[in-house]
Amino acid sequence: MRYAMNKIVLIFLFTLLPLAQLNAQEQIQLSLEQSIEYAQTNSPISRSARFALVAAKWRFRSFRADLLPTFSANGNVPNYSFNQRAVTLEDGIRFIDIRQSNADFDLTIDQNIAPTGGSVFVSSGLSRLGIFQNEDQYTWLSRPIELGIRQPLFQFNALKWRNRTEPLRYEIAKKQFVEDMEDVAISVTGAFFDVLIARNNVEINEFNVTVNDSIYNISKGRFQVGSIAENDLLESELAYRNSENALTTARLSFLRAQETFKALLGLDDATELEIITPMGAPELSIDFDKAYDLAITNNSQSLLFQLNEIQADQSYEQAKRNAGFSATLQASYGLNRTSEEFGNLYEDPTNRQFFTVGFQIPIFNWGQNLAEIRAARNQQRETANTIAYQKLLFELNVRGTVREFSQLGDQVEIARIADDIAVRRYDVAKNRYLIDKINVTDLFIAQREKDSARQGYIQALRTYWSGYYSLRRLTLYDFERDLPIVYLEDRR
Repeated sequence: MRYAMNKIVLIFLFTLLPLAQLNAQEQIQLSLEQSIEYAQTNSPISRSARFALVAAKWRFRSFRADLLPTFSANGNVPNYSFNQRAVTLEDGIRFIDIRQSNADFDLTIDQNIAPTGGSVFVSSGLSRLGIFQNEDQYTWLSRPIELGIRQPLFQFNALKWRNRTEPLRYEIAKKQFVEDMEDVAISVTGAFFDVLIARNNVEINEFNVTVNDSIYNISKGRFQVGSIAENDLLESELAYRNSENALTTARLSFLRAQETFKALLGLDDATELEIITPMGAPELSIDFDKAYDLAITNNSQSLLFQLNEIQADQSYEQAKRNAGFSATLQASYGLNRTSEEFGNLYEDPTNRQFFTVGFQIPIFNWGQNLAEIRAARNQQRETANTIAYQKLLFELNVRGTVREFSQLGDQVEIARIADDIAVRRYDVAKNRYLIDKINVTDLFIAQREKDSARQGYIQALRTYWSGYYSLRRLTLYDFERDLPIVYLEDRR
């Protein structure tokens, strides 16, 4: 009997063990840095940033493919037709039935020429014409080799401009990916401190409810013996009731902040999460000139300015080319051979040439071309002036961010000292109140100042870390490790 009971207990324990492990796995402790790393790997925002980078990578590969030779096959098989055709005979015109097939197959290699905007090709093909009357007849046509060129003259060269803009777009996309990941860090920092501030408010109000309850009970005893006035008693009771109400509000805010934080990290709402308060602010000595140069060099905004300038020049060039004389040169040279016998197709082929120059000259279009040129020119000037102003604003933002961050560490230290002083002052005030040396009003003033100092310290930490990650985002540089910020790209 005892053995059976022991067996049942063991089975029960082994059944509960996986559940206990599951619950243990659902409890997560995260520091600020761990929260950022987790979000940059698992959050929907970071996944979206990776997909955007992958899309940019494939767009760039598509462009690179345009610069490489393309190999293609074209054909028509069997291309059979049956119709009637009018023919002239000695006794008049008659309609006769025509049955025929015309099959052809070509292999072609094309190569674009980026500097000139033209293209060259090499091809080889084979055709067969079949006529099905009283006796089937077949005629073969071979084109062993054909070389050709197509060259636009005095026209807008889109491929040349793409060769300038597409690599720049891809570089911008790579930098924007790093900036997007740093944006995740900034968002997580804000949400992290939202949770920390909300949790701190819960702790403050839980403490205040306990203390204010004790103070209220002490005040009732002192009022009964006549050592305090009713006003002091009512003030104690009001503080107690307000702290209870504040605790309820703080708990609701804490739950809301936690839910938002979990959603940002990509965590399930059922996960139990505990965040670790940062241990102050690290001592970082950031050189102003270095940070400024890094921001100007690394930030995608600088490349965007360059891209906008190129696109404005491109629009102006296109408008000028479209308004003027244009022509297209096409030429080819090859060999061909016809035969009714397939085996003779490649014997003694003859020359085959083609040459043409097509042109277009605008004569009169009511000033449309001139208007488009002037519009593009003024758009180019507008872009140049806008970029100059945006560069100035960007540089001012860089200077302000770097300059302000250098003061944030001192503010954290001042807030920490103020928090320590406020706690000691409250302890002194509480002890003096217990021995009836100060009134309840002075005690509650000390309590509010203690709470305010604690909130100010956490807010100073928030401002520091938000400023730090904003500086990282601006410069794309990790100042703690003294290295450029690099994230692993998605290889899909």
